[in-house]
Amino acid sequence: MRRPESAVVIGVLVYRGVTTAEIDAPVTRLAHRLDADVRFVGPAAGSLHGVEPSRTVIIDSEPGRVGAVDVLVVPGGLGWRSVVDTPSLREWLTDAAGDARAVLAVSTGSLLLAAVGRLAGREATGHWLAERDLERLGAVVTSDRTASDEAGRLVTASGARAAMTVVDSIADRVRWSA
Repeated sequence: MRRPESAVVIGVLVYRGVTTAEIDAPVTRLAHRLDADVRFVGPAAGSLHGVEPSRTVIIDSEPGRVGAVDVLVVPGGLGWRSVVDTPSLREWLTDAAGDARAVLAVSTGSLLLAAVGRLAGREATGHWLAERDLERLGAVVTSDRTASDEAGRLVTASGARAAMTVVDSIADRVRWSA
């Protein structure tokens, strides 16, 4: 969804093996609620393979060329470790997570935020099979479906359905923090 005239930009981190179900409904709802421009940020412009459901995802922005994002969405996926091993993606994720007005990490996307130090000492949730890794990366793991910081700026969700329970409050927060 490209809305160049929009005042709100949603940046979605994508990578080979990203879980597309964790992008579809949450990002679509956020974009509609905020009348936002959605930018898919990945290692290089072009296409890559996403899973669950399996399909091609088109990267339209690269780190360093995307500009500021108001909302950062970090979906999970089997390829999450490749992001940590790619310096440009890791640096962009660190900066975007620090600067965005709202951040939503879904499933193993929480591991990505933890790997760049954004969940150190904070309560977080994610995919249940990744709880040990999340704790090892410095997060305070909760088995709740969602967890957020005190201000509601940074939200983690255990999966796509859990993310849908918080997208409206994220949209409201972004709308009122402008």
